[in-house]
Amino acid sequence: MTRKTRRILFVLAILAFVALGFAVTMYARGYRWDFDVNRLLLTGGVYLKTLSPAEAEVSINFKPTGKTTAALIKNLLPLRKYKAVVAKDGYQTWTKEFEVTPGFVAGAETVVLFPEKLESEIIWPEASITEFSVSPNQKFAAAVISSSQLIIRDLTNINATTTPIIFPDKRKTAAVGFLKNNRGWSANSKKFIFYRDISARRLWYIWDNEKGLTDLTMVYERQIVLKQASASPLPVKFSAEKVTWFGNDNNLLALINNRLFNLDIVNETITDLKLSEIADFESYENKIAALKKPDIFLFMDSAVDNVSVLGQAKFAPQKILFSPQGDKIAYVDETTLGVFWLKDTSRQPLKKANDQEIVYLGAGEISETFWHRYGEHLVFLENQKLKTVEIDTRPPLNTASWNETILGLDYLADNSKLFILESEAVKSIEGEF
Repeated sequence: MTRKTRRILFVLAILAFVALGFAVTMYARGYRWDFDVNRLLLTGGVYLKTLSPAEAEVSINFKPTGKTTAALIKNLLPLRKYKAVVAKDGYQTWTKEFEVTPGFVAGAETVVLFPEKLESEIIWPEASITEFSVSPNQKFAAAVISSSQLIIRDLTNINATTTPIIFPDKRKTAAVGFLKNNRGWSANSKKFIFYRDISARRLWYIWDNEKGLTDLTMVYERQIVLKQASASPLPVKFSAEKVTWFGNDNNLLALINNRLFNLDIVNETITDLKLSEIADFESYENKIAALKKPDIFLFMDSAVDNVSVLGQAKFAPQKILFSPQGDKIAYVDETTLGVFWLKDTSRQPLKKANDQEIVYLGAGEISETFWHRYGEHLVFLENQKLKTVEIDTRPPLNTASWNETILGLDYLADNSKLFILESEAVKSIEGEF
């Protein structure tokens, strides 16, 4: 072999080494050759995380990845769409389409699969129940019987008798009722707020597991108004449209003549929060969100007594609901569900504070709505059918639905426990929902 030949081979070897090194380096950095466009492109990825159930299988473009629950699928060619599927036997499948961009990871970190079938257990057989509410500790349930009788049941004792609420006066009760979304029960499950309609007036009461019945209307009208002077006149009548617990089991928020008040039932004081023309309100810890007629969101931090205007809803809602984490508000009318973000998000899809979006536009009547445990789905009844919808509206929108006719619904987000009224009985849905 001549010296010239050896030099040529040496140069070729160096070039081959450089080329191989370049290829290995680019490969390690995530570059791949795209034969569709005949170019070297930086790849991207898709990341999926399933909150429940565990061990759900992940596939991309119908090809199993061999990964479950939390999966990072890397080295996907960019500038094209990928269909991700999360599935598990016995659960409704979740799908989402992602467009991968060079050097970035698209994904969803709040995937929840809901069961295909509702496996239930009867916890209160009663043919005349029209609505019900389960306490946060699941030890008690309150129910309306034949629209005008309130009954409390001890769920921890299968042989326990129900306790009907007996009013000391002889006035005829036209109807009784209470707030859903677990706002009637105090956090410690020992007290329950409900109302009673007599003639053309609504009276409010507190049932206490230890102390019995308190006439909240009487406490307000006979004691609080008489004791407390106010620069702005307080309502003479306690004609409240809504009453909920606020912070602890001694403080209440009351909506009276579309004005919002804070009631301390121990010290028998009332504070005008100076919020008027209010259609609905909700609280989370020491914060209050209010809906000013017809569609303006207000926000108050009671610690600093500062009221701010958040913005205008995309439609005129009938009620609002804080998420379990207090970072979002759902707003609802008869056919539509919207979400208003109170804080910036750090995961996809990225949202800024004061962003809002309509997440569901139904064809039927939405009667009851709850936030799901993780604050990324809404649980509701539409035409007496149970449904869920995720608030991630990137297509396709994932909804879950069931065929049972359900007359009433209650959901405990802290325990991820669902209860339904069906077939003349209150039932508990088995497992985590």
